[in-house]
Amino acid sequence: MRINWQDPKLGSIIAVLAVIIIAIFLGKTITGYSYKVAIALALSSLIFFVTLLNTDAGLAILIFSMLLSPEIILGQVPGRDIIIRFDDLLLMVITLAWLAKVAMNKGLVLFIKTPLNKAIGFYILVCLVSTLRGIVLGFVIPEKGLFYILRYIEYFLLYILVANHIHSRKQIKFFLTVFFITCAIVSVYGIIQIPQGIRVSAPFEGEVGEPNTFGGYLLLISCLATGLLLRNIPHGRRLALVGLVALIFFPFLYTLSRASYVAIIFSFLAFVIMSKKKLVLITMMTAIALLIILIRPEAIVSRVEYTFQEKESRLARIGDIYLDQSSSARIFGWRDSFEAWKKNPILGRGIAGHGFIDGEYIRTLPEIGAIGFLALLWLLWSIFKHSFSVYKKMDDELYKGLTLGFIAGFIGLTIHALTANTFIILRIMEPFWFITAIIMMLPTLKEESL
Repeated sequence: MRINWQDPKLGSIIAVLAVIIIAIFLGKTITGYSYKVAIALALSSLIFFVTLLNTDAGLAILIFSMLLSPEIILGQVPGRDIIIRFDDLLLMVITLAWLAKVAMNKGLVLFIKTPLNKAIGFYILVCLVSTLRGIVLGFVIPEKGLFYILRYIEYFLLYILVANHIHSRKQIKFFLTVFFITCAIVSVYGIIQIPQGIRVSAPFEGEVGEPNTFGGYLLLISCLATGLLLRNIPHGRRLALVGLVALIFFPFLYTLSRASYVAIIFSFLAFVIMSKKKLVLITMMTAIALLIILIRPEAIVSRVEYTFQEKESRLARIGDIYLDQSSSARIFGWRDSFEAWKKNPILGRGIAGHGFIDGEYIRTLPEIGAIGFLALLWLLWSIFKHSFSVYKKMDDELYKGLTLGFIAGFIGLTIHALTANTFIILRIMEPFWFITAIIMMLPTLKEESL
């Protein structure tokens, strides 16, 4: 018998069950962990009622929290802490509020049909099967593996939640404004760090910071802003977006993230290929390149040159070119990862079953095997294919520019993922999946006046 996922009765049953399960989890969390978690849950309870009254307001708070929320260490397992942020709890609470709405309002459905549902479902299924297998075989610590699977599900849950809720142009403009304000705040925070002589990172990143993550986030938001700038938009908005891109520029450079530097080149090429304003883009990038060459910021130049400065036998090399210690460690890690994959080629060792590896694609092979790797590629291809299809269909300047920026940002992130775990990083993926949901739902929106 075929299950009708859009049946209101089924939605109500699942909503009630989800409420019970989440309530039990929250209760155990309060009694088992520190006062910080209890405070976060108290704030989350307040936001729950806000979301019940106005889901837009709850999602706006979530957007702010994506980059402006502290982290909480729940516990430790070998190799890495289990860390949640306030936005993890907030997303759970907002989802709980949405489920409550579904249960009370028979006009709402729990699962909405989108072009990515099949690819998302298959990817999650492979991750789950592979990890359960890894737990049984002793490759994966159960708490660690299941925690990271829940994190992946969290991203897709956000996608479904936003896709369910988006229904108007007014909402899209509101959420974009919140995204851009958040980015402006963290960019100012990044600029303040520059005189300290450290690699720029986002707020609440702990003692070490994650500049590579911050670079990926700034890449995505700057592409969204640039995509809108390349379309015919009101003069006031254009000035605001120019200011935002200028504000992003310096903290992006001073992340000293080489992965982000390479990724932005590919995003720029995507803009040149897809936009009609090729001359403007090429002129702008030429001016930026000349500015960097003339100023020669010491930290940035040193960071790039450092990649090829040392010449030691223990370092990796390409031909006669020796790489630095960081790049060499990645190369050697990829080699070990490939060797580990050959021992479990079909389903891998499970999520978190092979230790930490810098590189989304090479990490995927030993963890979820060839099937998981193909599932990831299918998901990424589906995102590109459908967003490009939306771009071709759109005539509206706002929607056209937003989709263009998203595609360029997505291409950049796929390059960023060569040397970073881009598609599992919380501070990149929450904004990414939120925007992805908006893009996928654009063809379903009714036309509205500016």
